[in-house]
Amino acid sequence: MPANRVTLKDIARQIGLSTATISRALADHPDISGETKQRVREAAQAMSYIPNYRARYLRAKHSRLIALIVPEMNMFFVPSMITGINHVVQQNDYSLIVFQSDNSIVQERRLAEYATHLSADGVLLVLSSETQDLQHLDVLHEFGVPVVLLDRTIETRKYTTITIDDEQAGREAALYLMDRGHTRILGVFGDQRQRISSMRLQGFRRAHAERGLPLAESQILPITIVGDLDVHLARAFTAHPDVSAIFTMTDDLLVHTHHLLARRGARIPEDVSLMAISDGQAPAFLHPNVTHLRHSGLEVGERTAHLLIGMIEHNSDAMMDVRIRTTLVELGSVADRTRVVRKRVVH
Repeated sequence: MPANRVTLKDIARQIGLSTATISRALADHPDISGETKQRVREAAQAMSYIPNYRARYLRAKHSRLIALIVPEMNMFFVPSMITGINHVVQQNDYSLIVFQSDNSIVQERRLAEYATHLSADGVLLVLSSETQDLQHLDVLHEFGVPVVLLDRTIETRKYTTITIDDEQAGREAALYLMDRGHTRILGVFGDQRQRISSMRLQGFRRAHAERGLPLAESQILPITIVGDLDVHLARAFTAHPDVSAIFTMTDDLLVHTHHLLARRGARIPEDVSLMAISDGQAPAFLHPNVTHLRHSGLEVGERTAHLLIGMIEHNSDAMMDVRIRTTLVELGSVADRTRVVRKRVVH
């Protein structure tokens, strides 16, 4: 501890009270009068007192810290998810600390271990694209630190997960477009090493199989690097000039696809319809507003935080697989081609 750091003893000496009284006053103990509490707080503020949380954690044997590890910070989904988590964390008198793994399993492993050094009471984890197993979380399990995996997960019977039904969401999006007369649909998907991507693609394929529609591999655009989307999209349009709709599995892919369509001079939805799985913010900023299956980052964050805090306070390591339902939000980016067909038949 630095020699000039103000301690409880310094405050006690300054105002003539015992160290124990100072400690209870700063902790808002009911045995201490309001007048004394006010006097102690004023003295602590005047002396620039900073609480020694490390010592407090050691005494209490818990930190009231929750660690969140995410692969990256972007403007889509993650900010609203963090807002939801932080709202619940603060309501329950915990503090949230956020780490970025840079989509690296090596960094994710280091951060998981670091959470034990911080005496974190629980860990929320969005897996990196490199994560293939969960052995690196054993250190948390051994320390009795509950872990909840959210959004990007892998199959596990050991840890609680909270996601949407990714396969069903991919299926529902494709069926929605098919029900509006779109028989040639491009699917824009993320890194297939991630379960979120592979399951949404699986649902997209399943919808085609159910409707008996052919699905060429060139209709599936697996995007690991967003900058490659332009090339993939150009090739797909060349191979399939009859494309009438595009489904994107995330907001970042939606925004880039929308931009590339505008650059090509393609009108939405007159020339090509556009649909996504989204938290609803990006669709509201794009023109026309984009029809989407709403996957709320705020809701995911709030429910995940409630789940983890319940595990912490009930000392539970029960494994749960929680699925959040998506909601269809119909806006202006999908043309109903069945109406065009009916009009042609009438004339």
